[in-house]
Amino acid sequence: MTDDLKSRFEQLVADPPPPSAVPSEAVFNRVRTVRRRRATGVALVAAAGATAVALALGNVTDIGGAPPVTNSPGAPKSVITGPPTVTPKPPPPIEVQLLPTVKGRTVTMNVKVSGKAFIPTVQPENTLLPATTPFLDLSGGTDFSFGEGMPGGSDGGALDCTTKQLKQGSDTYLADTHTYKKPGSYKFTYRVMYCGTKGWFYTNASTTLTVR
Repeated sequence: MTDDLKSRFEQLVADPPPPSAVPSEAVFNRVRTVRRRRATGVALVAAAGATAVALALGNVTDIGGAPPVTNSPGAPKSVITGPPTVTPKPPPPIEVQLLPTVKGRTVTMNVKVSGKAFIPTVQPENTLLPATTPFLDLSGGTDFSFGEGMPGGSDGGALDCTTKQLKQGSDTYLADTHTYKKPGSYKFTYRVMYCGTKGWFYTNASTTLTVR
């Protein structure tokens, strides 16, 4: 090193130049610069994330943003169904009420039949029974049993089922009287036949009789 350079170096060390800014301002400027850089980095990361989301959405949707159609054979198929349809059961066309009267071991059975039935035709005339015919006499016959002895009933005669005329009515009649040989509980069964939309049909009824 020459003497001239050595002299200048010594002067600089002995008398350094004054700072160009207040130290606190310099530190603030440095921190602000760092924060700007971090903010810029966050913006770049956010932009990159948005780009990645856009690419992902582009992969799962087709043009126009519609969801893709899956043609995988094993994929379950969605079936849209409405509320279950409940069909109410129609009421029985004929109602049978068994009305027993018990005195000791003797039972008197009255029966009430009511409802709707078609008027049958009488053979060989092939004419409808009169509309004033009692409702029981519109039946094709009855069968009953007291649970002891021979069964009973009635025959409707030579009638054919037809659907020409419908009648609604009711009738109460005495079926029979029976005296049991010994005390106990017995099952009385009854059925009556009427004419309906699909031909002759039966309506059944039963009850337990207790005699002493």
